[in-house]
Amino acid sequence: MSCKVLLTGISGWIGKHIAIQLLNAGHEVVGTVRNKNLIGPTKETLKSKNTPLEKLSFVELDLLNDDGWDDAVKGCKYTLHVASPFPIKVSKDRQKLVPAAKDGTLRVLNASIKAGVDQIILTSSIVAMFRKPNRTNPYSFGENDWTDINWEKGVSDYFLSKTVAEKAAWDFMESKGLRDKLTVINPGGVFGDALDGKECTSIEYVKQFLKGKFPAAPKWGVLISHVEDVAKSHVVCMGKSGVGGRRIIVGRDVKTLLELSNIMAEALPNYAKKLPKKELPNFMVKLISMIDSSAKTMIPDLQIEMKTDTKYAENLLGMEFKSAKSAMTEAAHSVVRLGLV
Repeated sequence: MSCKVLLTGISGWIGKHIAIQLLNAGHEVVGTVRNKNLIGPTKETLKSKNTPLEKLSFVELDLLNDDGWDDAVKGCKYTLHVASPFPIKVSKDRQKLVPAAKDGTLRVLNASIKAGVDQIILTSSIVAMFRKPNRTNPYSFGENDWTDINWEKGVSDYFLSKTVAEKAAWDFMESKGLRDKLTVINPGGVFGDALDGKECTSIEYVKQFLKGKFPAAPKWGVLISHVEDVAKSHVVCMGKSGVGGRRIIVGRDVKTLLELSNIMAEALPNYAKKLPKKELPNFMVKLISMIDSSAKTMIPDLQIEMKTDTKYAENLLGMEFKSAKSAMTEAAHSVVRLGLV
């Protein structure tokens, strides 16, 4: 049955994929953007995917400002809070991203509760789960694990913002006695169809690999999530029993950067020469991180094997997650198709 949904961050990559699935299912969507200049390009992208736009409206809202949130969520049955900063560069100020992530989340949750929505689905990340000192190798993490925000050397600005924001969301909902009205989606590295040329951190990594920026790949691996699975997980959770109060890890395969490079080389043989075919020594990654801050996020996990079991999530959602190979293949093909390399 169709209903009205508030979708924050609709102009973002994951947000657009969610909007496509919601609108194709006949739902009425109120999409929030931080700048009204994002409305036109977002509509163009959705239209290019033959998405019906009759039930789509937009509202310009600021995660750092209370104004307009109560009105935006009025009459909505569900809130999907996807908006959150994800820069490719690491800031020296660990707290830089926290206000938009944490305060914005609490602002959206508060307005949603006041409006009486049935359920709130929040986009978080596995970065809120797996980063802590003194891990075993290999190391495992699951639904009940949390990143240690006190580990300053290992928890950079993005990791801190996602962890603090998600913890704040759970604390807030529990304080209202409404824990079961919250569901959190925790994807890994998200890849798939780029949809358009708008800047996106995940797609930027694909572009850099295909452009030959990396002569060798750091010894680093992560759970790979297909963007369509991430989007579908949000939509499936609306009104679904058993998902309230849960943290749902979305993704199927853990892959190293070299394995991802090999997948892209197989998908795009013409770019194979530019893609790394060997791994980079750890000390080189540390040296590079002094010049390129984006490398800093990998250092605490170098040469440590990540493990997690997402079967519980597939069972909860009634889904079978797509492979890392499909996610990376689609990402690589879309980057070439859109002329981004």
